[in-house]
Amino acid sequence: MTTGAGSQPSFHANENDLEDHPKQLFHHAANVGMMGGRRILNALLTPPIIGLPMPSELSQDQLDKLIALSSFGGSASNTQLGQRYRFTLTGKKRTALEESGYISSTRKSGRDPFLHELTKKGKDLCRNALRSGPDPEASLGHRIDQGMFEHLTKLLAANGLDIFDSLTSQAELEAATREGLSTVYFMLASKPGAWVSLTDLRAKLASVERESLDRLLHDLHVAEEVTLIPEENRRSITADDRAAAVRIGGEDRHLISIGRPL
Repeated sequence: MTTGAGSQPSFHANENDLEDHPKQLFHHAANVGMMGGRRILNALLTPPIIGLPMPSELSQDQLDKLIALSSFGGSASNTQLGQRYRFTLTGKKRTALEESGYISSTRKSGRDPFLHELTKKGKDLCRNALRSGPDPEASLGHRIDQGMFEHLTKLLAANGLDIFDSLTSQAELEAATREGLSTVYFMLASKPGAWVSLTDLRAKLASVERESLDRLLHDLHVAEEVTLIPEENRRSITADDRAAAVRIGGEDRHLISIGRPL
């Protein structure tokens, strides 16, 4: 354990520490500045590892990736991970988790993004993290978050529910269509060609599969049948706006304009 002026304690873990101090891992995960850690923390409203011993074959970064998948209910595509957390699971990072039995990854074709799903082993790891309760060495705010998530997981279990239960089955989602997109756009737009937030658009198309809609938006933009642009006022962009954005040409597009019905 080390401290610095004006900083919170940090825990430097080695293999032996993981067995002797599992609770301190939560505090370590809450304070290290790893890529994606803060965004994952915000999505779950709690640090990514809660008093959970780290399996010897996993790094802290790999554990964060599993927690990120759990924040989507246990299954997410590289497109979704990239839009929310700015990372994707590809190459050795993906195969390492897959070969260790924590995830399974599939894709429809070589051009489609991978869809990753937590296995039972992966879900158990994340589920136990949320159940473990307050870490006495964490800050007050973190202890409160841990206690609340412990309570919520017990409440879910008492009612026959689980953190990985889905509100909407993937099988129930519809494919995006030009007509459906056009209808919703003109329902929201004040006039043809007006800028409409993708946040509002997706809310009206909640029954449409995310990747299907993303592909349709991308293709229509490339064909110049619709226009997608970033929000110029960066300070006005909310977390929902970032989650709803579609990434084209290396930048997030938050607004759509359609000049005439598709």
